[in-house]
Amino acid sequence: MKVYLVSNNLLQEGLYYDNNTDLDIVRMTRPLSIEGDNLAKELTNNNIFNDIEKIYTSLYSSSISTSKYLARKLDLRINLTDKLNECKVGMLGSKNMKMVKGLQDHEFSYKLPNGESLIEVGNRLNNFINNINNENVILFTHKRIILGYLLKYAKVGYNLDDNLILSYNDNIIYDDTDTNIDIYEIEMENNKVINISLL
Repeated sequence: MKVYLVSNNLLQEGLYYDNNTDLDIVRMTRPLSIEGDNLAKELTNNNIFNDIEKIYTSLYSSSISTSKYLARKLDLRINLTDKLNECKVGMLGSKNMKMVKGLQDHEFSYKLPNGESLIEVGNRLNNFINNINNENVILFTHKRIILGYLLKYAKVGYNLDDNLILSYNDNIIYDDTDTNIDIYEIEMENNKVINISLL
């Protein structure tokens, strides 16, 4: 069984929301940029996805948009679930997103009021994957929830700039570099992870 985790990180810039708009709604409705949409189309050229049996996506606009081209190519329906939604930020108060990210990258149980920690979102994704019935699937989700999941299986370290890095079988699978898209292949047998690769 193979599970592919995909996060398309090219989101539309220059959007201005009403000051009263909830942060989680802003994040959920933010669409892909033109470059992000083009990247989603390019995914259909990757032959590793030819054996996919089911497509799942979060409720976020960016994930749904990323999944639609592959769904059309494979003639599969898109299964939406809030279990793949991004890590809930919670009430920022005097903090900003960069500050929260930095705190969470060093204390994996840290969360704001009404928010989620990396451990919590990692458990959420892990539980979802463990309930997949021995099928090859692709999950269109988000960078922070994938990070929370990887923390369960990878070796944790920090680089010279004190940024979080994760390694698996002596290969770096996560660092703080901004990437256009993240694709992970998780190989499983009997509900146990036997390999993780960054593609």
